[in-house]
Amino acid sequence: MKLILKEYLASLRERGDLDKSVLPNLLAEIGLNVLNTPMIGTRQNGVDIAAVGKVKGEDIERFLYLFCIKAGNVTRSDWEGNPQSVRPELNEIRDVYLNANVAKEHADLPVKICLCCGGEIEETVLMNWAGYTKQHTTDKIHYERWNGDRLADLMMRSLLARELLDEGPRGDFQKAVAMVNEPGACYEYTSAFLRGLLLDAQELPEKAQLLRLRQAYICINAITAWALEAKNLESIYKVSELGMLLCWHVVRKSLPEDKKPTKFHRSLHALMDQFVKLHLTCSELYLAKTAFAHAHKRHALSVAVRSREAVDVNLAMFELLGRVAIRGIWTATLALNQAESDSEFAQAMAESTQRSLDVIVELINNNPTLHSPFKDDHMIEIALVMYLAQLTDSVPRFVPWLTSVGEKTTFALLLNSNYPTAHRDYVDLLNHPASNDDEYRSEACSGSILYPYLFVWLANTGTEEEKFGFCERLKEMLPNCTYQAWLPDEDTEELIWQGETYHGVCVTDLSPQNGLNEVAKMLNLAIDNCPDINSISAVRFGLVPMFLAACRHYRLPIPPHFWFTSS
Repeated sequence: MKLILKEYLASLRERGDLDKSVLPNLLAEIGLNVLNTPMIGTRQNGVDIAAVGKVKGEDIERFLYLFCIKAGNVTRSDWEGNPQSVRPELNEIRDVYLNANVAKEHADLPVKICLCCGGEIEETVLMNWAGYTKQHTTDKIHYERWNGDRLADLMMRSLLARELLDEGPRGDFQKAVAMVNEPGACYEYTSAFLRGLLLDAQELPEKAQLLRLRQAYICINAITAWALEAKNLESIYKVSELGMLLCWHVVRKSLPEDKKPTKFHRSLHALMDQFVKLHLTCSELYLAKTAFAHAHKRHALSVAVRSREAVDVNLAMFELLGRVAIRGIWTATLALNQAESDSEFAQAMAESTQRSLDVIVELINNNPTLHSPFKDDHMIEIALVMYLAQLTDSVPRFVPWLTSVGEKTTFALLLNSNYPTAHRDYVDLLNHPASNDDEYRSEACSGSILYPYLFVWLANTGTEEEKFGFCERLKEMLPNCTYQAWLPDEDTEELIWQGETYHGVCVTDLSPQNGLNEVAKMLNLAIDNCPDINSISAVRFGLVPMFLAACRHYRLPIPPHFWFTSS
């Protein structure tokens, strides 16, 4: 375990990884109160992180800890040569920070100035370090080296110690790291590790909850770092999204809605923020190499699936479509939430949202398979795209696509060619359609969430001819299909974040043959009588993307509350 952690620490970048992700969590867990973390664009006066307190099991008295952080190994060229080198920053701490930046309540504390790196201080620098620290050590100012070995020891002792990280989660974590080259195995072991660590964390005392979340975050960071090094982008996306959802499962009950937040609440909020940022970072890395880079090229992404089977291409392309859409929903929501408090950030999020919209249009135009979903639950991806379109007033860009999907999926029934099926097993999908018999078609399409969704949109945006043809083809080919929708119930909030799918309310009798008025009446009645969407924690806290991400991740239908929200 220590070797794994040392390799992980050595691979971290200074900005954004070691100083903002790993070290603050570690310092909090070993007994220090973190006073500040680095901000880009502001003068640090040599100090990347300041903390105060006693390191558990080491310090007898309280110290003011000042960390100068460097990524990887500290080499001869890192020691001196430019203002960001080690020696100039150590001088700045002594000459500027200690004289101008220390708060009154900490002014009388002894000081420890720590040179911190994820790797090692190389032998060519050790003599310089020894001479410098001997010259400047006083009764009040002390110097320490915090290299990768010390950080790994502290993590083993305080975050990932044997008695804190049980044998089951520890073994699954090590297996996940070992299998970073295999997306499926890496995800399964990570899922087992996270569930063993987090599913019962809600019942623990506050400190234990924070410890479990920090353990999970550090380990997910390690897994994604190695998966990225192994160029396994699939794993970094799925693992980071799963971590975010399970983290929310822990923090959702403890976040205050009306009462004043405590230190514990602020720590929970900060950890949740880190999980979301990690997933959005992994999402950006994944999409930068896939959709963002190649969506504009005709068939490029479809060919990249490298399969002769049409079903493989279809599944992969709809998966990609859903990931671009959910990222756009995240950035659009963040832009709206931060419009007043941080206009610069909101503008950046709005630009990212526009990029996602443009890429979705390119994906659809350059990969015709996206007009012909093979699975009925591809309604999820289609609904996410249209929800994003409504958030951004971009519906007209996607109406032709919806019309095309409605036409092709129903004509596929007439042709007995890859029409959407309720089957989810890969072998069943590979052999679909296995027969032209009415009996087989009735079984393969025993229920549908896709066709009611398409009908609602066609009835509102399509022509009478398009709507009539759509309904007539369904009437002829699927007379016994149960057209339905899913809504959350009172159990959904407790179960959805951990991946349970046996909850919610199924509304039937949404047949397009009944007409829009009757379908709309049934949907509105269901929405009025099933108000449990309002008890979903993510919805209450303004994090609708979290709920939609859970639906997509665990393959639950998008509820009708998010179908057609335009007036």
